[in-house]
Amino acid sequence: MTKKINERIPADSGNDAGFTKYNAVQSPWNRLLSYKDALHYASRFEAVLSAAVGQAYRIIIPDYATRASEMCKEAYGRLLYTGMNYPNDDGFGIHPFMCGSYPGALIGDKGDDALLMCGRCQDFGTYRCEKELDVCDWDICGSELCRATTMSLQGQADATESRHRKGKKLDYMMVEAKGCGDRHCRIIAESREKYPAPAHELWESFGPAVSDEYKKYTEEEDCVDEPMMFREECDYRFVNGTNNETDSSNQMINLSTAASLYLLPAIANAVRLGYTTEQQAEWIKKCVLEAAGKAMFGERYAIKACREWLGVPDSIKEDGRILGGLIEMLLQSLVCRYEIEAFNENEVIYVIDRGGLAITGCQSLVEAHLYMWQGMVKTLVNAQWSVWEEDSPKGKMRIKIAKKIDKFM
Repeated sequence: MTKKINERIPADSGNDAGFTKYNAVQSPWNRLLSYKDALHYASRFEAVLSAAVGQAYRIIIPDYATRASEMCKEAYGRLLYTGMNYPNDDGFGIHPFMCGSYPGALIGDKGDDALLMCGRCQDFGTYRCEKELDVCDWDICGSELCRATTMSLQGQADATESRHRKGKKLDYMMVEAKGCGDRHCRIIAESREKYPAPAHELWESFGPAVSDEYKKYTEEEDCVDEPMMFREECDYRFVNGTNNETDSSNQMINLSTAASLYLLPAIANAVRLGYTTEQQAEWIKKCVLEAAGKAMFGERYAIKACREWLGVPDSIKEDGRILGGLIEMLLQSLVCRYEIEAFNENEVIYVIDRGGLAITGCQSLVEAHLYMWQGMVKTLVNAQWSVWEEDSPKGKMRIKIAKKIDKFM
């Protein structure tokens, strides 16, 4: 009888011998990935998945202006509602005496660092705020996302203004965007009372800014490539201008995705508005994500690199454990609970907590991962293998990786 789970060295092996237990995720073959590297790995994978979801959205609404406009309106409205009904002023260092919409910049600043998007606040005041980013993993998703993130910040800023004493309302504009090919992302928020400018449509949230002469540009050699929580000069802590402070322990739970925060909600909104049907939208997502998954390991050197990264022994040839190991690394990096039912040369079965894979509450993100994994197994292993869901308990996704013949696949 075939063993359901092949031999694994226990994760705590060596504890009693006095070896240090590292803050790391561990592959099935005992290859360790540090906490910091795990965050970067998960962030990049989710950005690639998000880029594929973005392509699906482009198919659903081909016209750029329409697509960007609908995406910005959805993001603005949703974050305005969230900010008004579920405020977290203490969590962002927004003090009760603050007024106007400039404290919204505190929300963007902390959110950027939590998403490994490192940079610096160049200005923070009643009439003007400026934030410059050196790194953004979402820059591969497209400029519509850049516009929508700016408008979600506008929504949060407007919500903040509504909860405090009357003050100056700021117009948040992205004047540079890495998603458009700029060296930096740069958001400048300005009071139109002090810096007058013509009115613009919501989606036209790109610069230039009226106060461009105050812009502070950081030369490339002075840029940073890690957030504050991973830099010695910052004492490995995020601290903002109002002394809101946190360490790396709460960052992982904030590792949300562009897909779950913006792109999948935009697709759901497109269905509600009648641009497509729910069935057609799901089909488009499935096709695009499976193709993206296949492309990840289309070249043989990518397969070799993945095996080395996971520590897969040469004795394991082409079977589902390779993809299974990769999925485990992602789930651990996202702090998503899972159980292993089978892990052998014939089948790999995981029972995954849906809430842990969709930490923002966007449940369609779970299926997006499944589509991506189905594509990945075709090239990482071979076309005989498939990934599918079956017999899932409530609140879980039970996936099986095994050989499967399907004449209509």
